[in-house]
Amino acid sequence: MILARKTPLPVLACCRILKISRASLYRVAKPRKVDTSHDARLEKLAGKHSRLGYRQLANKAKLSPKKVRLTLTRLGLMMRRKPKKPRAVCPIPMEGSNLFEMPTCLGQMLVSDFTYIALPKGFAYLAVTIDVFSRRVRGYSLSKNMKADFVLEALQDASSSGHLQADWVHHSDRGSQYTGKDFRDLVTKHGGRHSYSRPGCPQDNAYAESFFSRFKDEEVRANDYQDFEELALACANYIEDYNSSREHSSLGNNSPRQFEGLIAEHLQKRVS
Repeated sequence: MILARKTPLPVLACCRILKISRASLYRVAKPRKVDTSHDARLEKLAGKHSRLGYRQLANKAKLSPKKVRLTLTRLGLMMRRKPKKPRAVCPIPMEGSNLFEMPTCLGQMLVSDFTYIALPKGFAYLAVTIDVFSRRVRGYSLSKNMKADFVLEALQDASSSGHLQADWVHHSDRGSQYTGKDFRDLVTKHGGRHSYSRPGCPQDNAYAESFFSRFKDEEVRANDYQDFEELALACANYIEDYNSSREHSSLGNNSPRQFEGLIAEHLQKRVS
């Protein structure tokens, strides 16, 4: 009606009178042709790499992220993320500064955190320690309880899986597992300094939070674990795949291990 009008009023004025948007008018009057030429290839990629988000699939398909996102949404293949719920935070009162800053080399800044995973009988708890420079999970530990031992094992694993710089920093939230004497003593033993997120600010530990967000979306919610042993195998496979194959745009679309290999080659050339 508007496009076939005989009134001198412009389209925008007509839309305002009828209380509709100009975009919806053209969308209905002149619908765009849907490009389905990439549907089969993206459907195959999404099935083969079910853990990857649309940005990683776009990189593999050599298409724009927007195009891949719209196509996956139209095909019903976009991964649905669990909505975030506000959590009450009751930090342990203690002194501790936030020393987090972007590192310039490997082994300079490690971050740690843990999450829980529901099982048919009870819960399991996964702790990880990540090198921020390469995003590699340097150490992890899976436990049937929340005792501090499992976070100690993750840090011990991380300290033995690569060189740590002098005066390196370990960053975590203010949970009792990380503020306890045993954990603080272990960091000090390996020559590290302590850094803690501000009370009630999980974004201060964003790299660990981001890893667990992906882990829950791509692994945990896609499976139904029957026991602790099945979960342990799944965690080991996921972390190995994450370190070896998971591409990060911040690393030039390289996986953590590929990025560390490139850094090693660069340092070797400088020495020679």
